[in-house]
Amino acid sequence: MTFNKHSLPTDWSVFMHSEALAVAAVEQIITCAQDAISQRGEFHLVTAGGTTPTRCYELLRDTEQDWARWFIYMGDERVLPLLDKERNSVALHQAWLSFGKIPSEQIFYMPTELGLQPALAAYSNVVQKIELFDLVLLGMGEDGHSASLFPGHESINLTQDVIAETQSPKPPAQRLSLSYARLNRSRNMLKLISGKSKYEALQAWLNGAILPINQLHAQQNNWVYLDESAWSGD
Repeated sequence: MTFNKHSLPTDWSVFMHSEALAVAAVEQIITCAQDAISQRGEFHLVTAGGTTPTRCYELLRDTEQDWARWFIYMGDERVLPLLDKERNSVALHQAWLSFGKIPSEQIFYMPTELGLQPALAAYSNVVQKIELFDLVLLGMGEDGHSASLFPGHESINLTQDVIAETQSPKPPAQRLSLSYARLNRSRNMLKLISGKSKYEALQAWLNGAILPINQLHAQQNNWVYLDESAWSGD
């Protein structure tokens, strides 16, 4: 089936380019934060790795928010040394969290430098205290994976909060990820998809293929933001 922009599912938006997508995403993040703080006094955000989310963090860094009420978590992380540039935490820290606006005790990196199983145990203790995340950010890989949840892997059947991935299709093989069940225990979800390499997976999704990215659903709002390149393949 062929889709046009007027037949997109509800809550899907297409932006001219990745920068426009990032700007709109930041506006949505800020709105969610303000709503959560107004209603519950805190904002609990799950971050994603990747170029477009990192741009969002750079833009967020330059805004004025009630940072003392923000709590930051990670959706997944590679099992690598602490300062390895391939870790999601390194980009997250450099782009945003190193600027000291959010109290350090409210930033929860995945401690994968400890090794896979110790990190799993430690992060399980962190997230089990949170009933619902306020907002989960997600990207999508070329195969439709999201966080470190890959197509065809048994992780879709696991119900614990944090799971160990030992056979990632891309190196490193070992990764830590929040599970489908844990990510879905969120009020809102914002999926950021940019670049022409995502076109085929996006079309498969729209035509009914079961992919990790479309098995993730928040309880209230599920926004999908695309750039023109991902939408058109050009």
